[in-house]
Amino acid sequence: MNKNYRWGILGAGRIAEKFGEALCFTEGSEVYAVASRDMDKAKAYAGKYKATKVYNNYSDLVKDEEIDIIYIATPHVFHYEQTMLCLKNNKPVLCEKPISLGSQQTIEMIDAATNNKLFLMEGMWTGCMPFIDKIVSLIKDDIIGTPQYLTADFGFTAPVDLNGRLYNKSLGGGSVLDVGIYPIFLATLIFGDPSDIKTVSKLTATGVDEYANIILQYPNGQTAHLLSSIGFNTSIEAEIIGTKGSIKIANPFFKASDFTLILNDGTKQHFSMPHGCNGFEHEIKEVMHCLDNRLLQSNKIPHRLTLSVSKIMDEILLQAGVVY
Repeated sequence: MNKNYRWGILGAGRIAEKFGEALCFTEGSEVYAVASRDMDKAKAYAGKYKATKVYNNYSDLVKDEEIDIIYIATPHVFHYEQTMLCLKNNKPVLCEKPISLGSQQTIEMIDAATNNKLFLMEGMWTGCMPFIDKIVSLIKDDIIGTPQYLTADFGFTAPVDLNGRLYNKSLGGGSVLDVGIYPIFLATLIFGDPSDIKTVSKLTATGVDEYANIILQYPNGQTAHLLSSIGFNTSIEAEIIGTKGSIKIANPFFKASDFTLILNDGTKQHFSMPHGCNGFEHEIKEVMHCLDNRLLQSNKIPHRLTLSVSKIMDEILLQAGVVY
């Protein structure tokens, strides 16, 4: 780490709260400025996380020359417009997942960052966590053999609010974009791009997916079975099965600190990697590493991986009959 990074935060909601907590925990970063359309929320956020500046609109924050990096913590539907605004004003961006509502937007965002030689990363915090690094290392070292099958789910019972973020189509509602992205990310990280996608889903009265039951098949015959839901609870666990053994990731798999390695001969090994704060600190450290080294993208969440996940979600939502 070479400097202290001054972060600008777009949005002052629940995710921004957790991110602010992790920023205050992480050496070398500070909450410098926050913007919200609700000035009272912005001021409360600034007081809690010791922000120097408060804005009641996003444009003014983006133009603040003292800001080193902007974190976008607004609802999905605003990510494209706000990321492009940041890039236009020469600001590196960490954009909360999903980076956009569709792959065409994702392509344009990546192209804009690349053309302007600016850092851009999707805020897929899972990919920056120590347990993921360890699992990828075990697979590369052939400990479980060649991965053949992966299962992962993320479902919860959301209050039915037809105007709320999860049910409102105009806000990018539905299970796939909100929580389905986590199982899809894990499968794509392990297997790459699928050759075939099959989806069975149920739509809400507002036209977004209440659940999506997804099967991905890959060129070499591997399979992933994924499930997302905002209508019922699931185990929120994951398992990767290889030719020599398996890895079981405990609940909640998307921010896990524990997983178990089980070999075919019955040998078991438990791994525990507790977070120092709430898990967002790993993502923050990765961004600082990239900025320190003048990288335009992260090796842990590279643009190609973000785009692959975006394209897979496009097809799943198309099959489900959801068009934003």
